[in-house]
Amino acid sequence: MTTISPTSNIALEILRRTTAESEEKAGSTDSADSILKAANGVSAEPGKATTQALGAINNSMLELKARADAFIGQALELVNSDRFKASDPNVGATLKAILTEQGEAFAGRVEAELLNNPGLRHEEAIFNALTATVRGNRSRFAETEIVLGYELKTGGSQLHYVADAEGHSSGQFLADAESEARIGLDIARTARLNAKGDAALAAALKAEEDAERIYQRTQQSVKDWNGFWQKKFGWDDDQ
Repeated sequence: MTTISPTSNIALEILRRTTAESEEKAGSTDSADSILKAANGVSAEPGKATTQALGAINNSMLELKARADAFIGQALELVNSDRFKASDPNVGATLKAILTEQGEAFAGRVEAELLNNPGLRHEEAIFNALTATVRGNRSRFAETEIVLGYELKTGGSQLHYVADAEGHSSGQFLADAESEARIGLDIARTARLNAKGDAALAAALKAEEDAERIYQRTQQSVKDWNGFWQKKFGWDDDQ
């Protein structure tokens, strides 16, 4: 590709003006067109392939914009509906302002969710993107932990949590405790299966019982936490 310097651009402009004056006098453009094409090093008319490529790019950009606008519209519709709940009543208004300001970034989050989770429904991708938007703009919300509720059109609901300004979250704490208890139970079961001798088996059985009890307790804690917010948001019938 030939690069035309600023000096060459000035020369071309002078050439164009001179050519225009010559055209007016001579009444013909053929010679002028030949000179300009030679000076620019390219055809004055784009080729068919170039035109098709540009058309495809424009169509693709229009499709992406339409898709992004659709995601933003669906998110705003959700936040304005009874299908969206939040522990802080100010979350909705702040979220709508952010969606208006950062629409492209939000649409990008939705696209990323769908790309990384092929089986995810568009509705759930929007839920996740809204929660990520709150986390990404944490300073614009209350400093306390924020619980978000999303109701699916097909039935059922989801609870998401956003840690407080210092990074603490009761929802995350309980989820982590349940996960650790599940790992502990799996380890205890494996140890019991591999135990050799009566004494070792008895000890392994006792350890498995303890691990099972801890896991059930953490499971119940998570269920109670979810139940509290389901009832708070008026979705206790989902239980």
